[in-house]
Amino acid sequence: MKIAIYSPYLDTYGGGERYMMTIAEILSIQNHNVDVCLNEHLDTFGGENLKSELSKRFDLDLTSVNFIKSPLGKGLNYFPRLNFLKKYDVLFYLTDGSIFIPSAKRNILHIQSPLPGQPVKSLWGRLKLKKWDLIIYNSQFTKTHSEKNWPLVSEVIYPPIDVYKIKSLKKKNYILSVGRFFGYLKDKKQELLIKTFRSLCEKEKLAGWSLNLAGSAKKGDEPYLDELKKLAINLPVNFYPNVRYDDLINLYGESSIYWHASGFGEEDPTKMEHFGISTVEAMAAGCVPVVLGKGGQVEIVEDSKSGYLWNNPDQLKKITLQLINNKGLMEGLSKQAVKRAKEFDKKKFEHAIMKILKSK
Repeated sequence: MKIAIYSPYLDTYGGGERYMMTIAEILSIQNHNVDVCLNEHLDTFGGENLKSELSKRFDLDLTSVNFIKSPLGKGLNYFPRLNFLKKYDVLFYLTDGSIFIPSAKRNILHIQSPLPGQPVKSLWGRLKLKKWDLIIYNSQFTKTHSEKNWPLVSEVIYPPIDVYKIKSLKKKNYILSVGRFFGYLKDKKQELLIKTFRSLCEKEKLAGWSLNLAGSAKKGDEPYLDELKKLAINLPVNFYPNVRYDDLINLYGESSIYWHASGFGEEDPTKMEHFGISTVEAMAAGCVPVVLGKGGQVEIVEDSKSGYLWNNPDQLKKITLQLINNKGLMEGLSKQAVKRAKEFDKKKFEHAIMKILKSK
């Protein structure tokens, strides 16, 4: 089959981009002809350069995938796009909320986060949506908060995670959190984690433990990263911006506890964690997850069985101290976390994508 994949923000290297590039890897290995379509902005990076960077960031084999310039993107003429997509058997499109009339034989939307109801706001939007065949969501949380706005047949396919590549190593007194140092949104709530850790160190006399914060940081995120470093002065807090994949795997393996706070204090579903790839990765490495009980995280962590869900910083502190002071509890939950992570293995994702491809 001839497959087109269009993800308009590949240069952000986020969860949605990993999702789409894993589809590209899977289908190319299955000997399908796969084209990743670049809009005008993405083409400025150079197709081969972008392919190389995505391969390294996500540890994917994209050797047989073509990265090509395409007439896709906002403000471009309708007819060149229509003619361009006609040659494809299947189109996968990661939508940012916008849609267009597609012309591949089969057209599939991927939605990564709760999106406003553009298609249902107008007759034109509803007509465009009818030209698509299927929506795939990354979690039940995303589906629940989107489907009334996107009235189309859909299913949930959890993100692909190479859980068997991630191993538990000799554990150290590390608390780890992974998430982009996003200066504009500050949505990963690293400042809350630093303040909570300071309280543990100063009020609870926690000693011998460090907090490790890892994630991508683009040029515009540097001021926020500097703010966080100032907030962490005189604390055993380590920062790993733009950490290499292999180094991140080691951090997961050596860490004992995994913290996640995205969505704290938020009511808007778009500002919550839509799934939680890093949580699953940490669990695969035997980290005990202690994560906010909102969004897609509740689909991953079985509270008190494979980790803990918290609702306020006091609970986060209490649970963390309980784990630190009870080695047996930590070890038992670590084993359950590894077992639970296998439910989100990449092979299951591959099976689901191939099933879609074979269905009519």
